Amino acid sequence: MSFAGRTVLVTGAGRGVGRAHAIAFAARGAAVVVNDLPGPAGGQGEGADGAEGAEGAEAVVAEIRRAGGRAIAHLGDVAEPGVAEALVERAFAEFGRVDVVVANAGIDRIVRLREVTADVLSEFFRVHVLGTWALCSAAWPHLVRQGYGRIVTTTSAAGYFGLAAALPYTVAKGALHGLTQTLALEGARRGITVNAVAPFAASRLAADRTRSRPEMYAAIERVAPPASVAAVALWLAHESTTVTGLAFEAGIDAVDRIAVATGDVLTVDGALTPEDVRAGAALLTGGAVTVPALGAADRPLTRRLTERAAAAASR
Repeated sequence: MSFAGRTVLVTGAGRGVGRAHAIAFAARGAAVVVNDLPGPAGGQGEGADGAEGAEGAEAVVAEIRRAGGRAIAHLGDVAEPGVAEALVERAFAEFGRVDVVVANAGIDRIVRLREVTADVLSEFFRVHVLGTWALCSAAWPHLVRQGYGRIVTTTSAAGYFGLAAALPYTVAKGALHGLTQTLALEGARRGITVNAVAPFAASRLAADRTRSRPEMYAAIERVAPPASVAAVALWLAHESTTVTGLAFEAGIDAVDRIAVATGDVLTVDGALTPEDVRAGAALLTGGAVTVPALGAADRPLTRRLTERAAAAASR
């Protein structure tokens, strides 16, 4: 898959998975804008070659250029007002276009339930949700105008299935599911696809979470290189890929789809009672599941509402 002639923006690209994204896109011909914070990432880890923040981004750019690729670094926190817009403007100034947006920046640390506060929740939402939204919002008018774009957000299996001692992280990542789905709906008729990748790989975030168990992180480094996550991001970002509104967990040189599903529908004659629900619990909790197509309209209960409304209108 070639990305020759394409310009790609990658946030959180001075380290870990973001670094792997940037290098992989550049190796396949893309011009890459490498974004990271202007200083240490909240003291939460190191970037390329042990560098943090600005040094990490510059090191990634240097690595790309040594390999014959094109890249620039643009520092800033995209959750801050005006930074995402400046990042997009810089891409146009340097490369004349924007085709792919990879919203990868994120934070994580162990936060036990008793330690969760409104400020902690706001911190995680600011980075994961507001930062992703700001970047997509800044690029969106340009993608719409050219009738083409690829957006890859970064979620987590934890956002779907939960993770102990990680409530702020899981809630923020769960919110990104809704953001990704809605942007996919908005972009469907405009030539813009929006999908999510959920990394399982050696990264700064994984290192932070396994800090008390260095042997576990050493094992993750051996079997889960960030490059396997980048492979999925590149597929989602390529012009030949038309799927949208999907999420894929990637790592350990493997990939699978993560989906929200609906189960069997319990219906009754007359008004539904708690006893009806209890009687149908086996069906509701153990029946088949279906993954609806993109959009809330394709769900069993919304279809039932439409049918009931049509029947009522015809009487």
